[in-house]
Amino acid sequence: MTLPGGTSVDHLMSALADPERLKLYARIVLDDLPPSEADSPTARRHLGKLLAAGLVERLDDGALRAGPEVFRRARTAESATGVPRHLAGFFARGRLTAIPVRPTVRHDLLVHLTDTLFEADRTYSETEVNEALRTVHDDTAALRRYCVIDGLLVRAKDGSDYRVPQHA
Repeated sequence: MTLPGGTSVDHLMSALADPERLKLYARIVLDDLPPSEADSPTARRHLGKLLAAGLVERLDDGALRAGPEVFRRARTAESATGVPRHLAGFFARGRLTAIPVRPTVRHDLLVHLTDTLFEADRTYSETEVNEALRTVHDDTAALRRYCVIDGLLVRAKDGSDYRVPQHA
């Protein structure tokens, strides 16, 4: 499987291979990056690559956050053995290349994704849902909407969070 922006484990490593970008990432992880430094043209360029790779996220207050979950997802996704055979044609190098048009096939794909990316016993923010879905495809809004329509994710009435429904 792949992560944000076509990101596989190799892509994560590639995003961190630049020494200056790695230093910037380390400072974000350590919460040791003054806002003025983050606004420099060089830092913005490197930050754009870290954001695109899913290594860093910008919080609502503008702060930057780097957490270990992207690596956990990468490892889980890379070690996952099984995309169902009838869905394998929709993936290339672990990345979803197209969202199936046929409703039954799309539903099977969504079941596979929700089983792979989400835990049944926890609540996710929309940002977390998007991050998880971005691990396989950039159109997170479509995937999220299809998951809700198919009843694979339940959205709170106020839209603040999502969860996998408990099935009997």
